[in-house]
Amino acid sequence: MSSTLLKNKAEDSRRNILIVGVGNRLLGDEGAGLHIIDRLSRMPIPSHVDVVDCGCDLLSLASYANKPRKIIVIDAMRAGGKPGSVYRFDYAELGATQSQVRSAHQLKTLETLELLKHVYPDLCDCQITLIGVEPQTIGLSIDLSREVRDSLADVTRLVLEEASPQSSKERGLCRSSRDSAYI
Repeated sequence: MSSTLLKNKAEDSRRNILIVGVGNRLLGDEGAGLHIIDRLSRMPIPSHVDVVDCGCDLLSLASYANKPRKIIVIDAMRAGGKPGSVYRFDYAELGATQSQVRSAHQLKTLETLELLKHVYPDLCDCQITLIGVEPQTIGLSIDLSREVRDSLADVTRLVLEEASPQSSKERGLCRSSRDSAYI
C-alpha cells in the first residue's frame, strides 16, 4: 500500500514535520494510529506539517519527497501498560527500552525505522518520536476498544504538542495525564 498524503499544501520550504499513522483498520486497536490521522485530517494543521496515513507499510515513507526535520510516528504499541495507556519515546533515546516495546506488526516499527535510516541516510539527522497506544484487542474488527477510543483525545493532543515549535527539550520525557503515561 502506498502512503496517502492527506494534507498536501503547496510546496513550502518550512514544511519540516511529518506526522505518520501506522496500523491496520481491520484489526481493532491495531488501527489506532490511523484513527488519530483521521482526527488530524479534520483539524487545521500548520503549513509546516504533513500528515500521512502509511497503513501497514511504514516503508512507504521512502517515497516522501520532502526531507523532514522531525517525524512523529503513531502506532499501537505493546509496552506492558494498561489498555489505552499512551507512550512517547524519542527514537534516539530508546536503547535498552527497545526490547520492551513491540509494535503489533510483523515487521516492528522500530526495525522498519532503522532500515529506513540505513537505506536513506538523510533520515539519520531527523528527530523521530514514537507515540504509541497500548491496545486492548487486536483481532478481526473495525472497532476500537473503549479504552483505546477513550485515549484518542490525549494522543491527538500529544501529537499536536510534538508538532509545535516548543516541543522536544522543554517538555520532559516522562509525565502522566489521567490514565495515560507518556514515556
